[in-house]
Amino acid sequence: MAIEELKVGGSIKLKGPLKAGVVKIGGSLKVDGDLDVYSLDVGGSCKISGNLKAREVVVGGAISIGGNALVEQFFRVGGSADITGDLEAGEVNVGGSLKSHIVKSKIFRLSGGARVERVIAEDVEIGKDSEVYGVIIGCRVVIRKKAEVEEVIGYDVRVERDAEIDRLEAYRVVVEDGAEVDELLYVEKAEIGEDAEVKKLVKAEKLSVELKCGVS
Repeated sequence: MAIEELKVGGSIKLKGPLKAGVVKIGGSLKVDGDLDVYSLDVGGSCKISGNLKAREVVVGGAISIGGNALVEQFFRVGGSADITGDLEAGEVNVGGSLKSHIVKSKIFRLSGGARVERVIAEDVEIGKDSEVYGVIIGCRVVIRKKAEVEEVIGYDVRVERDAEIDRLEAYRVVVEDGAEVDELLYVEKAEIGEDAEVKKLVKAEKLSVELKCGVS
């Protein structure tokens, strides 16, 4: 079934696989199966039992995906996104909440909350007061003030003031004053502020994960 443009103001349920151009949801849409779209804008609620494939996705409301999500360009969440499978996108920007298995993207920005198995990205920024349950793996990783992250593995990592990390591995790392890291493993260089708290510091020959980063 193919639809050029679909606008949902009320409540509708469709049988997949469904292919569409532009989908805008102000009400409620349920898709029993896979959804393949050019653009998906969710202001209300969207529930997909299968996989989602799109060029761009914007979620101001709530989206639930029973399978995987493959997004060519950007996946932006101001509301909530619950993905049973994996999320792969060019850019992931979350101002609300995200739940997923594995997230892969070139750019990952979070200014809300995330519960994931792993985030794998080239460029990662965890915003002020954000919370991440899971592992962040990236080439360039910045943990902003007062953010809380379970685990980080990165090439160049900066941990800002009053941020908290349970476990951190980095090739090069800067830990600012007031930040707390339970366990820190570094390969080349660790700059730790005088008022930072690092409970366990270990110098290692390599990281536990091989990173393919175009940095010097």
